[in-house]
Amino acid sequence: MPAGYATAHADADGPANFDDPLSIGVTNAHTCDMSSAGPEPKRGPSRRAVLIGAGAVALAGAGTGAAFALRPPAATEQPAEAAETAGRLATRLLDTPGFTVAHHGGSRDWPEESLYAYKRSVSAGINALEVSLARSSDGVWFGLHDTTLDRTSGTFHIEAADYTWAEINALRIKPPSTGTPGQATRPYARFESILDAHASTHTLFVDPKAADPSRFGEVFAIIEKRVSAPTESIIAKGYCTSIPWATESRSRGYRGWGFYYANEIAAEPSLLTDTQDYWSVLGLDYGGASGQWAGVRSMGKPVIAHVVPSLEAARAALALGADGLMLSGVAETVPHLTAGGAQ
Repeated sequence: MPAGYATAHADADGPANFDDPLSIGVTNAHTCDMSSAGPEPKRGPSRRAVLIGAGAVALAGAGTGAAFALRPPAATEQPAEAAETAGRLATRLLDTPGFTVAHHGGSRDWPEESLYAYKRSVSAGINALEVSLARSSDGVWFGLHDTTLDRTSGTFHIEAADYTWAEINALRIKPPSTGTPGQATRPYARFESILDAHASTHTLFVDPKAADPSRFGEVFAIIEKRVSAPTESIIAKGYCTSIPWATESRSRGYRGWGFYYANEIAAEPSLLTDTQDYWSVLGLDYGGASGQWAGVRSMGKPVIAHVVPSLEAARAALALGADGLMLSGVAETVPHLTAGGAQ
C-alpha cells in the first residue's frame, strides 16, 4: 500500500458507525472544499472536445422570478419536523423562487459530502442537496469531488479508483477549510446511504465527475433500485460540456443542470449557445456581470447561482435574477432566507 495512505488513516475519532453520522462526535463548522470561497471548480480539460453528435432539444424549463426575503437569524437550529417540510423534489423545487441547494452538503460548514454534513444541511432547512461521486476499485460509488482523497483526507497521491471501499472507509474527511477547522472528522459516505437518508424528501443534484461514461449505468442502477420516484428525486448535474452525462440522463427521463462560468462565456460567447440545449436547468457563478446573467436567463430556463458562500453573496445572486442558490455556506445563509414565503 502506498505510503500516502497511512498519513490520513489515524485520527482522534476512533471507531465509528458509518451509517449514523451523529454517532461519530459532534461539533459544527465549514468544509474542506476548494470551492467554498468561490465558484464550482471546473470539470477538467474538456469543453468542446467532449461534445458529441448533434444537439437534441433540451427539456423545456421555465425560469421564475426570485421572491427573496430576509428574516431574523434563528436563535436555535431548526426543528427536525420543520426541516423536513423544507425538502423539495424536483418539480416543486424548480417552482420555488429562491430555492436552496447544499453544495457537498454545506462545504463551508461541515466535512464535505459526509452523512453528517447532509444531515446538518437538512436540519438547517435546505431545499435540496448536491453530491459529487467517485468510484472505488471494487465498484463502490461514494461522495467525493476529486479524483484523489488527498485534499479531503490529507493523503498523498491516493487515487480513489485505485483503492477498495474498505480502504477508503478507513479514512476520514478532514475540515481544515471550514469555519471550524477543529471540528470532528467524518467518514466518507456511500451513495446508497445518501439516497436512503434523503432522496425521498430532497432533490439530489448528482455529478459523477471524472467517471468513465461506460460506468454511468451503474449510477442509474443504484438510483433506480433505491428511489421510488427517481426522476423527481434526482437532477443530473455537470459542467456545461459534460455532454455524455447530460445525454444519458435525459434519455432516461431525468432533468439536468449544466453550470457555466462568466469568464468563460466572455472568452467564448458561443459556449452557452452551443451547449445549453443539453440541459434543462442552467447555472452561472454568482460573481458574473449583470449582462452575462441576462444572457443566461434569456435561454428561458431556471438559473442557479454557484457556489454561494455567504449571505452577502446570496443577496447579490438573487438581485442578478438567480432562481436558486447552490450554497457552500448553508449555516450562515439558510436561516436568513425565505423561499417564496415558504420554508
